[in-house]
Amino acid sequence: MKNKLKLITIIIIILFVYITNLHYHLRSYLIMYPLKIYYKNTGLYNDININIPTRKINNTSFYPFMLYFNSKNGFSNYINEDVELSISYNFGGFKFLNEYSSYYDEDSELFSAFYGAYIIDSKSNNPFGFKSNGDINIDLLEKVPKYDQKYLVLRSLGLNPKKSTFKNDIIDIEENIEYIKSDNWIKVDSKIRTNSPNHNKKNFQRGYIQFGNPKNTSKNYPIINMYGRMYVKYFKNYDKTIGFYILGKNKNIVDKIDNEIMSRAYIN
Repeated sequence: MKNKLKLITIIIIILFVYITNLHYHLRSYLIMYPLKIYYKNTGLYNDININIPTRKINNTSFYPFMLYFNSKNGFSNYINEDVELSISYNFGGFKFLNEYSSYYDEDSELFSAFYGAYIIDSKSNNPFGFKSNGDINIDLLEKVPKYDQKYLVLRSLGLNPKKSTFKNDIIDIEENIEYIKSDNWIKVDSKIRTNSPNHNKKNFQRGYIQFGNPKNTSKNYPIINMYGRMYVKYFKNYDKTIGFYILGKNKNIVDKIDNEIMSRAYIN
């Protein structure tokens, strides 16, 4: 009798998880958490401890923990320079009953949004993102989010990088500002045109593991307008460039993420 009750309980739990789409949430957490630990401990984040909180924006939750990825050869080949790139990132989390994260939800404030940090280690004489005279090299710097979006994010959702779009229009550059209790940061704000992550699902893509399944749409990967912000600084003690970045559907969302989350980050 006890064995039957246990079996019935297990079946009920499995049915509940399946019917409520919780298996998409659980799949994401169970796979991404070990990967988070692996990438954090095998890249530049193993040398520099950057702490970025995860919070809600107007009762909409981000993913419950920061994620990490390392690109040693991919980004280096992309810009044809000897560099190493490590990325931390977060995006809109899952809602109960949904098989997709808020990252796909066009009605959500966190649609297509990301925040996190880049650490770049350049093997050349100049710090990454800066010219020999110390001025910011914006053309080189903007290749980081471009590579991230086209070759990592959208590619993981099935969009060929040769067919994807990332156009960056600089709005404002502020120099020598204080950020996260540290001085000499450079703040860059941009208007960005890129592809929506939404598309009609045909074959399984590895990005579905972390983001969930995409929402059906009348047009695959349509071009959308976004707003971007990056805080950049070269740290002489680490001999590396650090860039905190935010991508959101408009400036108001970026400001909220900046004020309520990103500005509370710290390096130790």
